[in-house]
Amino acid sequence: MSEPNAVDEDPRLPALLAWRKRLIASGAVSSASFKEAHLRMVLRSGLTDVDQIRAMLPGAVAAHAEGLARALTEAGSEALPDTEDARAQATPDSDPLPTVAAPRPIGNGAKAAREAAFAPESFAPFTVTEQTTTPAPLSLRRGDDRALKVTWPAYDAPFVVYRMVSGEQDSPYSPDRARLVAVTTDTAALDERVASSAVRHLQVWVNAGASRADALAAQPVLHAAGVMVAAVSDLAVREDSGQVIAQWTVFPGIRTVHVYRVPVEDADAAGPQHRILAGKDNLGGFIDSGAERGRTYIYRFRSEAAVGASAPLSEAAQVEITVSAVLAPVTDLALTMHPEGQAAFDLSWTPPPAGQVLIFRTKNGPAAGAETAELPEAALEQTGLSPEQRLAQPVAEQRDTQGGVLAVMADVPWPADWSRAYFTPVTILAGRIRLGRTTSSVRTGMITDVDLAEYCNKQVLSFAWPTGAAAVVLYLAPKGHDPREGLSGRSYEISVEDYEKYGGMQFTGELPAAGCTLHLVPVAFSAGRRVQGTITSIVYSGLLRVQYAIQISRDRAGLPKSARIAARAQAEVQGSPPFRLTHHPERIPLSVNDGEPVDVAPLDAAGDLAAGWSKVLQFSSLGTAGAGEMWAADVAGRTGWVRLFADLSDATRLRQLALLDPPVNTLRLTEAPK
Repeated sequence: MSEPNAVDEDPRLPALLAWRKRLIASGAVSSASFKEAHLRMVLRSGLTDVDQIRAMLPGAVAAHAEGLARALTEAGSEALPDTEDARAQATPDSDPLPTVAAPRPIGNGAKAAREAAFAPESFAPFTVTEQTTTPAPLSLRRGDDRALKVTWPAYDAPFVVYRMVSGEQDSPYSPDRARLVAVTTDTAALDERVASSAVRHLQVWVNAGASRADALAAQPVLHAAGVMVAAVSDLAVREDSGQVIAQWTVFPGIRTVHVYRVPVEDADAAGPQHRILAGKDNLGGFIDSGAERGRTYIYRFRSEAAVGASAPLSEAAQVEITVSAVLAPVTDLALTMHPEGQAAFDLSWTPPPAGQVLIFRTKNGPAAGAETAELPEAALEQTGLSPEQRLAQPVAEQRDTQGGVLAVMADVPWPADWSRAYFTPVTILAGRIRLGRTTSSVRTGMITDVDLAEYCNKQVLSFAWPTGAAAVVLYLAPKGHDPREGLSGRSYEISVEDYEKYGGMQFTGELPAAGCTLHLVPVAFSAGRRVQGTITSIVYSGLLRVQYAIQISRDRAGLPKSARIAARAQAEVQGSPPFRLTHHPERIPLSVNDGEPVDVAPLDAAGDLAAGWSKVLQFSSLGTAGAGEMWAADVAGRTGWVRLFADLSDATRLRQLALLDPPVNTLRLTEAPK
């Protein structure tokens, strides 16, 4: 049988490989079912009979035995030259690529000559035996000349010959059935061939003995082994408007390509934290939209293949890419005044994709039209923005409610003598500037001298009108409410014109009887926006309005016999303040003590006395309908007038109650003369 390496010299091999490639491309067979090894086996056999060739081919490939026999005949008649170029064209399953024409060990001079004398036929044929030792790992390192330097540990014997062989995709089981790469007595060799499959298995077999003759006659031992995964090829990477787009090809058998995006300044410290697109196989390339614009990155790519239970990676291919930057203006600068006062506020904006953002605070806005064009950095002052107007507060990053990034500049002070301020963001990148949208704000004066006057059926709120305010908004809130918790609920707004017209804010029933907190907010307008000033708050204690009615019963002469008293309140309340019915014989009583108290007693549902007479009446509850509890008054024999008063000595409680009299004629005990 001829040696396997001798097949490489057969001038028919390139033509047969090209025929196989066309057959696979047509879809008639797959590369997995019709391997290059089948062609080599046919060539080694020397057979040309169709039936004999068919018996050597597997499954579906056997159907093409006649075509293979014909290709053998045609290839034999073409007299292909036995050159390095011809052998290069025989690279399996790939486009033509250069290969090493002959094994080249590391060495020179006499030593290299001696090693070249080890022809493949010098070694004893391999006999399949059980390997009793575990092969050592090979060390693989790419040199400056791009040749792969393979090193291995020395084998302990008087005379040692190392054969480095390889197999594509599958690991060789014999040095005789593998591609010979180098024969050497050194512990290193070069492999200058380009990749021709996803995985190249490299093995070093040892022939050892007491002498050269003993070594060549001895059975080879697998001494070291390793794999080389093919890197991506036909690599093309470009940047397009912020996206990095890469394309490449990989050999069948590569299951994924690891992609790393490393900032150029971190290139030496790159690690797995820089890996991107880990959830994709990236077999044909990728599109990366996550790179920061204006930055330079090193993109690295490593192919991954499955070799048994392991997943080795290829060498890294890499390219340096600068992502293009767009000088974008800031268009959403926002101001937030501190709730406790107008002395400071916060600025926030969305950072542009690239560049540095500077904020300028000016008394007047920038020059008209300055924001419409990109300008050189030297032209900044010509727009009306000078270095001393630039804010120097630090900028921090925050997340908004949607998870977006916001730049925030906190605690920016308001100049003491300014009533209006303009804030202009400027984006600077590579010596160019772009002005963003200017935002202005107005500072109003504080609301002072607040007074709430209580009348019988209304309240009037007055205050000193705040300077710079176009309106004042009043918010009703529960007692004790802190405005920093937010302003909501019912609100009322008055303009400066209406305030001067009516002399204040007037309320007729809008304020709750139980009381509330009033928050007053001055409002100014800037570029169509409402700007709120400092909040001033007062507490309204409340006012319970109670109406009463007196029904007097008379005899035939028109003199009073008895009276009934009923009352109703503005709101439902349990209990009531104490009341006294005061009598004055000559005029309407002016106070609870302006006359004599009248005896009163509660009535039951039947209209009978439910208790004894007393000087004080007090309802168990007051409703809004007025059809509840009734009291009787002993007015027999009296003349003049009666009137009901709240009997309260506490001035604070008295101010929270309004007792509304019925029509005056119902309070007169004797009829008016006709």
